[in-house]
Amino acid sequence: MSERTARRRHGALLAAIDEVATDFDGCIALAARELTEGASVAYHADRKCPTASVIKLPILVHVLLLAREGLLGLDEPLTLRDEDKVPGSGILTRLTAGLTLSVRDACTLMVALSDNTATNLLIDRVGVHPVNERMRALGLAETTLHRKVFSQGPPVSASNRRYGLGVTTPREMLRLLRLLHEGRVGDAATCTLARKILGTQQATDGIPRMLPRGCAFEGKGGAVDAVRNDVGIVTLPNGRAVAMAIFCSRMPAPVWTADNPGLLVIARLARMVVDGLARADEVPG
Repeated sequence: MSERTARRRHGALLAAIDEVATDFDGCIALAARELTEGASVAYHADRKCPTASVIKLPILVHVLLLAREGLLGLDEPLTLRDEDKVPGSGILTRLTAGLTLSVRDACTLMVALSDNTATNLLIDRVGVHPVNERMRALGLAETTLHRKVFSQGPPVSASNRRYGLGVTTPREMLRLLRLLHEGRVGDAATCTLARKILGTQQATDGIPRMLPRGCAFEGKGGAVDAVRNDVGIVTLPNGRAVAMAIFCSRMPAPVWTADNPGLLVIARLARMVVDGLARADEVPG
């Protein structure tokens, strides 16, 4: 592709994103990159955004790195107690106290079903601040877990209260996805395992929703009343891969259905990004 053609495509994609954002009743921030040739697009990519459950991706990364470092065993048992159960997404609240599950299985539940109780079991095991320290070591200056899910504890600071469970930026989540794709989170085996777990994702109403048939998705979404987010790596049938992080916030009314306006916008933007950065009808040379 010529440089002129690349610039034209980038300008058209950015204009299309801006048009969607202008019509959206809320705020949109986005960062994406095609992972073979490096074409990218950014739209308010450094805006600090509430993570909702997207913060579970940094938790997953930290847990897997602890396992690589020999400080935690993925087969180590965690025991479910009634007092561990918290509301929201997941299945563990419906299961019997005394159940034991491995750290590995808790990671899968945290990602595949966004299980809040599994998330808290992992946070109890590894701590809040070590997750944040790990993100700093990986070059993510803003990405911060504030507390356990549904915890009544104080925020990290008064200024962070508005972000809830955690805060990040699209550019930082894109960086983390790129590191995973490049095998640079610990080692290749750790990255492969992280992506395998991300590939168990059961929520498909965001990024995967409007993608071409045959695309694979490895990622993690998040939702609270005024927020819908989705981040992950899309692999097209032709072999191209695109990492993207899309954040929608400040929506005026909570809609807890698959047709939440934020989810619909994420789906539209994801398809636009895939078509703009990695044309589905082109095979990388």
